[in-house]
Amino acid sequence: MITIKEIAEEVGVSATTVSNVLHGRTKKVSPEMVKKIQDILEEKNYVPRFGLSALTNRKSNIIGVLISTPEFVERSPYERPFYGSVIGTLESAFREKGYYIMICSSKDMQEVMRMILGWNVDGVVSISLPPQYYQEIKKLTGKPVVSIDMDVDISHVEGCYNITSTDELAGEEMTHYLLQQGIRKIVYAANSKKGADHRRYKGAVKVYREKLGESVQLEEIMLGVTREERMEAYQRLAEYAGQHAAVFFSTDFNAAEAIGYFKRQHIRIPEDISVVGCDDDVFAGLSVPGLTTIRIDSVKKAEIAAQLMLELLDGKQIEEKEIEVETCLIERDSVCLNGKEQKDAENQH
Repeated sequence: MITIKEIAEEVGVSATTVSNVLHGRTKKVSPEMVKKIQDILEEKNYVPRFGLSALTNRKSNIIGVLISTPEFVERSPYERPFYGSVIGTLESAFREKGYYIMICSSKDMQEVMRMILGWNVDGVVSISLPPQYYQEIKKLTGKPVVSIDMDVDISHVEGCYNITSTDELAGEEMTHYLLQQGIRKIVYAANSKKGADHRRYKGAVKVYREKLGESVQLEEIMLGVTREERMEAYQRLAEYAGQHAAVFFSTDFNAAEAIGYFKRQHIRIPEDISVVGCDDDVFAGLSVPGLTTIRIDSVKKAEIAAQLMLELLDGKQIEEKEIEVETCLIERDSVCLNGKEQKDAENQH
């Protein structure tokens, strides 16, 4: 990326003059020179650097944390526990080593790109970033970039480091568990048809067909973006109450929200319908009944990403390009176990 010094040399003025024009201090600069500098700034697509190291190339001790906000998040990604957990862990790990973090998040990737390029960061940790932007940021900054949960086969992304989880196995394990309880009707409820949601669905489909036959379809329902859209989806799912069915939610957030909706409709969990999730976050623990879920260790993902970044900043060569954090089933009280709750309820009547 072109610097103020290089622009000054091309125009034939001092770096201070270019900086003054860039920041609107043009009283002592001729209108002709102002236009000339502004034209070349636009031509070269110059992105200003901020902070104490703005006009230098020295180390800033800042790590950029770049969040590609999912489309299904209505307002801010920080509403979801995953992002708070990852950001908190990164901040703590980097601060311990004398670094600070700067967070950029948006659904508009061009805006995120402009923000991250505007600072003299020493490295970038990206979350859910599409591969094309990963490569562009790596090329434009010339700094180490480590990804968390990039949804791609990284063998096709040159120089990529990615920390993810065994999401497809998570889908397989939960589906095995539900089928073992004698549940034959499973509906998968997701926020997205890509990323971790889709990988978990693929694993669920694999086991569902293996056990029930290739012709059997695992129904998938999309939950929408707004609360109103999600309530409509939960209303459709409520139709499975009393059919010894289970809803496998792609996140605990949605599972806990659905349990609240079902209770307001006087649908009992798990007697009338089983509900499971993914993440094992705060919502799983607060849910009543306690939510059976798959633990996705977001803290460990962030710890590994931070350690990898610190090693890259120290100039170490890292051979392992993708690290998968293992997942595991956490059994609580939201699933009808081998039809026991259903039989008990029938006996009570």
